[in-house]
Amino acid sequence: AISAKPADGKALYTSCGACHGSKGEGNPALGAPNIAGMEAWYLKTQLENFATGKRGTKPGDSYGAQMRAGSSVANTPAKQASIVAYIAKMPKVNLSFKPSSKANLKNGATQYNALCSACHTATGKGNQALGAPSLVGIDNVYLTRQFTAFRNGTRGYHANDKFGKQMAAISKMLDAKAEPDVFAYISTLKP
Repeated sequence: AISAKPADGKALYTSCGACHGSKGEGNPALGAPNIAGMEAWYLKTQLENFATGKRGTKPGDSYGAQMRAGSSVANTPAKQASIVAYIAKMPKVNLSFKPSSKANLKNGATQYNALCSACHTATGKGNQALGAPSLVGIDNVYLTRQFTAFRNGTRGYHANDKFGKQMAAISKMLDAKAEPDVFAYISTLKP
């Protein structure tokens, strides 16, 4: 097992903070999600996905390409482990979202429970065994963009991205008109 070095993680995170914020709070203007307190297993998986080209290599994926370049700071398993350990221990940033008054939360709950909860759980807290991260407290703009990326094949296109392919298939099952309701409902889920 690779041992994580918190001091190294903090130093390495400085470059991550340029986009994700010094406290991991994210920056919607840059397309960078809040990552503070995110599950270590998910952070590790995504850093590995960027490093191996499972993410960020599809033509037209400008955000993924940006992250792939940015993640090069974690170019060894030891560096990845240190950054992951540092981010996972950051205090979770509780972003407050106000669902659109046009959103139908009842429909959102119905659609979420029918299509999303089997993997992401009814509480939105995720399930590592299924590769499903927590959705609680994640910026809705980011969630919507990622869902669209799964639907249009920008994410989940790589032959070895098993969980990405799974999510890409699910994304096609949700009626586009129901998406705003689902994301509004997700924004009501509490940590």
